[in-house]
Amino acid sequence: AEMSLTVECKGDLWVDEHHTAEDVSIAIGQCLTQALGTKAGLNRMWLGKGQHNDATVEVTMDLSNRPCLGHNLEEFLQRQEYVDDDTINSTLDVGSLQQHTKLTCEMMEHVLDSLVMNGRMTVHVVQTNKPGASVQDTFLATAKAFGAALRVCAMIDCRRAGQTASSKGTLSV
Repeated sequence: AEMSLTVECKGDLWVDEHHTAEDVSIAIGQCLTQALGTKAGLNRMWLGKGQHNDATVEVTMDLSNRPCLGHNLEEFLQRQEYVDDDTINSTLDVGSLQQHTKLTCEMMEHVLDSLVMNGRMTVHVVQTNKPGASVQDTFLATAKAFGAALRVCAMIDCRRAGQTASSKGTLSV
């Protein structure tokens, strides 16, 4: 989304990645909600596309204050694999140990859901992969498409003259 973000997290990765990944996603979603405020004057809606190797994903986003996540990623989420690629992993200091983090496929849905719910947005993810696209490539393409959609949704649309993109004039729930 061409936004800068630094996250520092001390989690219980010696147990598993669940709460650490969830808490980071919740925090990022809450930061987005706070930063975007009333969303008055923003584009609010967009479709972003992302591609990584054989994976292609479209994300339709609406900064609606009505959180909902829909997707067709079930095939990938049910795999007993880890999203484990050096381009998306980080190394964390845990005491004197360094721990390489990995996310299970099922956690990817929980990460997206936590981000969407706390970011108060509606997001639809559609993968249109070529046969043979990997889990890692699909999730990297999803992240790229999500960022592309968020970038445009969060942009000011001068035609709105600071007004909320809603026939009701508000996005209050």
